[in-house]
Amino acid sequence: MLRVGKYDQKITFIRFQRVSNGSGGTVVTPVDVLATWARIDQLKQSRNIEQVQMGLPSTYRVGVQVRSGFEPSIAMVVRWRGEDYAIKTSPVVDNVRTGKEWVFDISKDNG
Repeated sequence: MLRVGKYDQKITFIRFQRVSNGSGGTVVTPVDVLATWARIDQLKQSRNIEQVQMGLPSTYRVGVQVRSGFEPSIAMVVRWRGEDYAIKTSPVVDNVRTGKEWVFDISKDNG
């Protein structure tokens, strides 16, 4: 049985699409794709001086339940706690005995 209690963080998947600006051009607009509950764990990183000086971002591992008709991709952005995070690894389906979940890593985009 899938333990629902481990999904305790609200996230939103966002993709960007071009929308007409009414003057013959287009603007890139964020579109919410799916709001859901997720489990998020910070990945351990070495805390040596070089990494601190380089300002490397924290990376998080995310797990969300698989839903029919939805597949996360690295082209999407994850909004969590009011901040946008880039999906850094290709989402893969992880079989968890009787349930399935998408698992992928996110971090702040420095660009």
